[in-house]
Amino acid sequence: MDVSKFLAKALGIYLLIVTLAMLLNMHQFMVNVNGLINNAPLMFVTGFFTLILGVLAVLSHNIWEMNWRIIITIISWLTLIKGISLIIYPDFIDKASLLFLHSYSISYAAAVIDGILGIVLCYFGFKK
Repeated sequence: MDVSKFLAKALGIYLLIVTLAMLLNMHQFMVNVNGLINNAPLMFVTGFFTLILGVLAVLSHNIWEMNWRIIITIISWLTLIKGISLIIYPDFIDKASLLFLHSYSISYAAAVIDGILGIVLCYFGFKK
């Protein structure tokens, strides 16, 4: 199977599940994010998991063509950058997450963007 199609399917399904979780229970989602921010050791461990996922994604899919595949490449690089940030400069992620926590409109906008990306990736991933 083509790596781009595989990652489109996996990321698409993941993003749709996250979108559904956020939209169905935004309050609990925000409580969980707040709990994560206030637990420095857990954030540190999360950083290492995010880092390895980002490294694997970038190494397996670093395709800079101007088509739908670039979405996967950008998500891969953002995941890598987030993993590095969580380990080296966790305060930056904390501050960015606080914006998410202080505004339901930003939270719902993030959920909608995740949903749109999930639909697009599923479309291209499952398209014959």
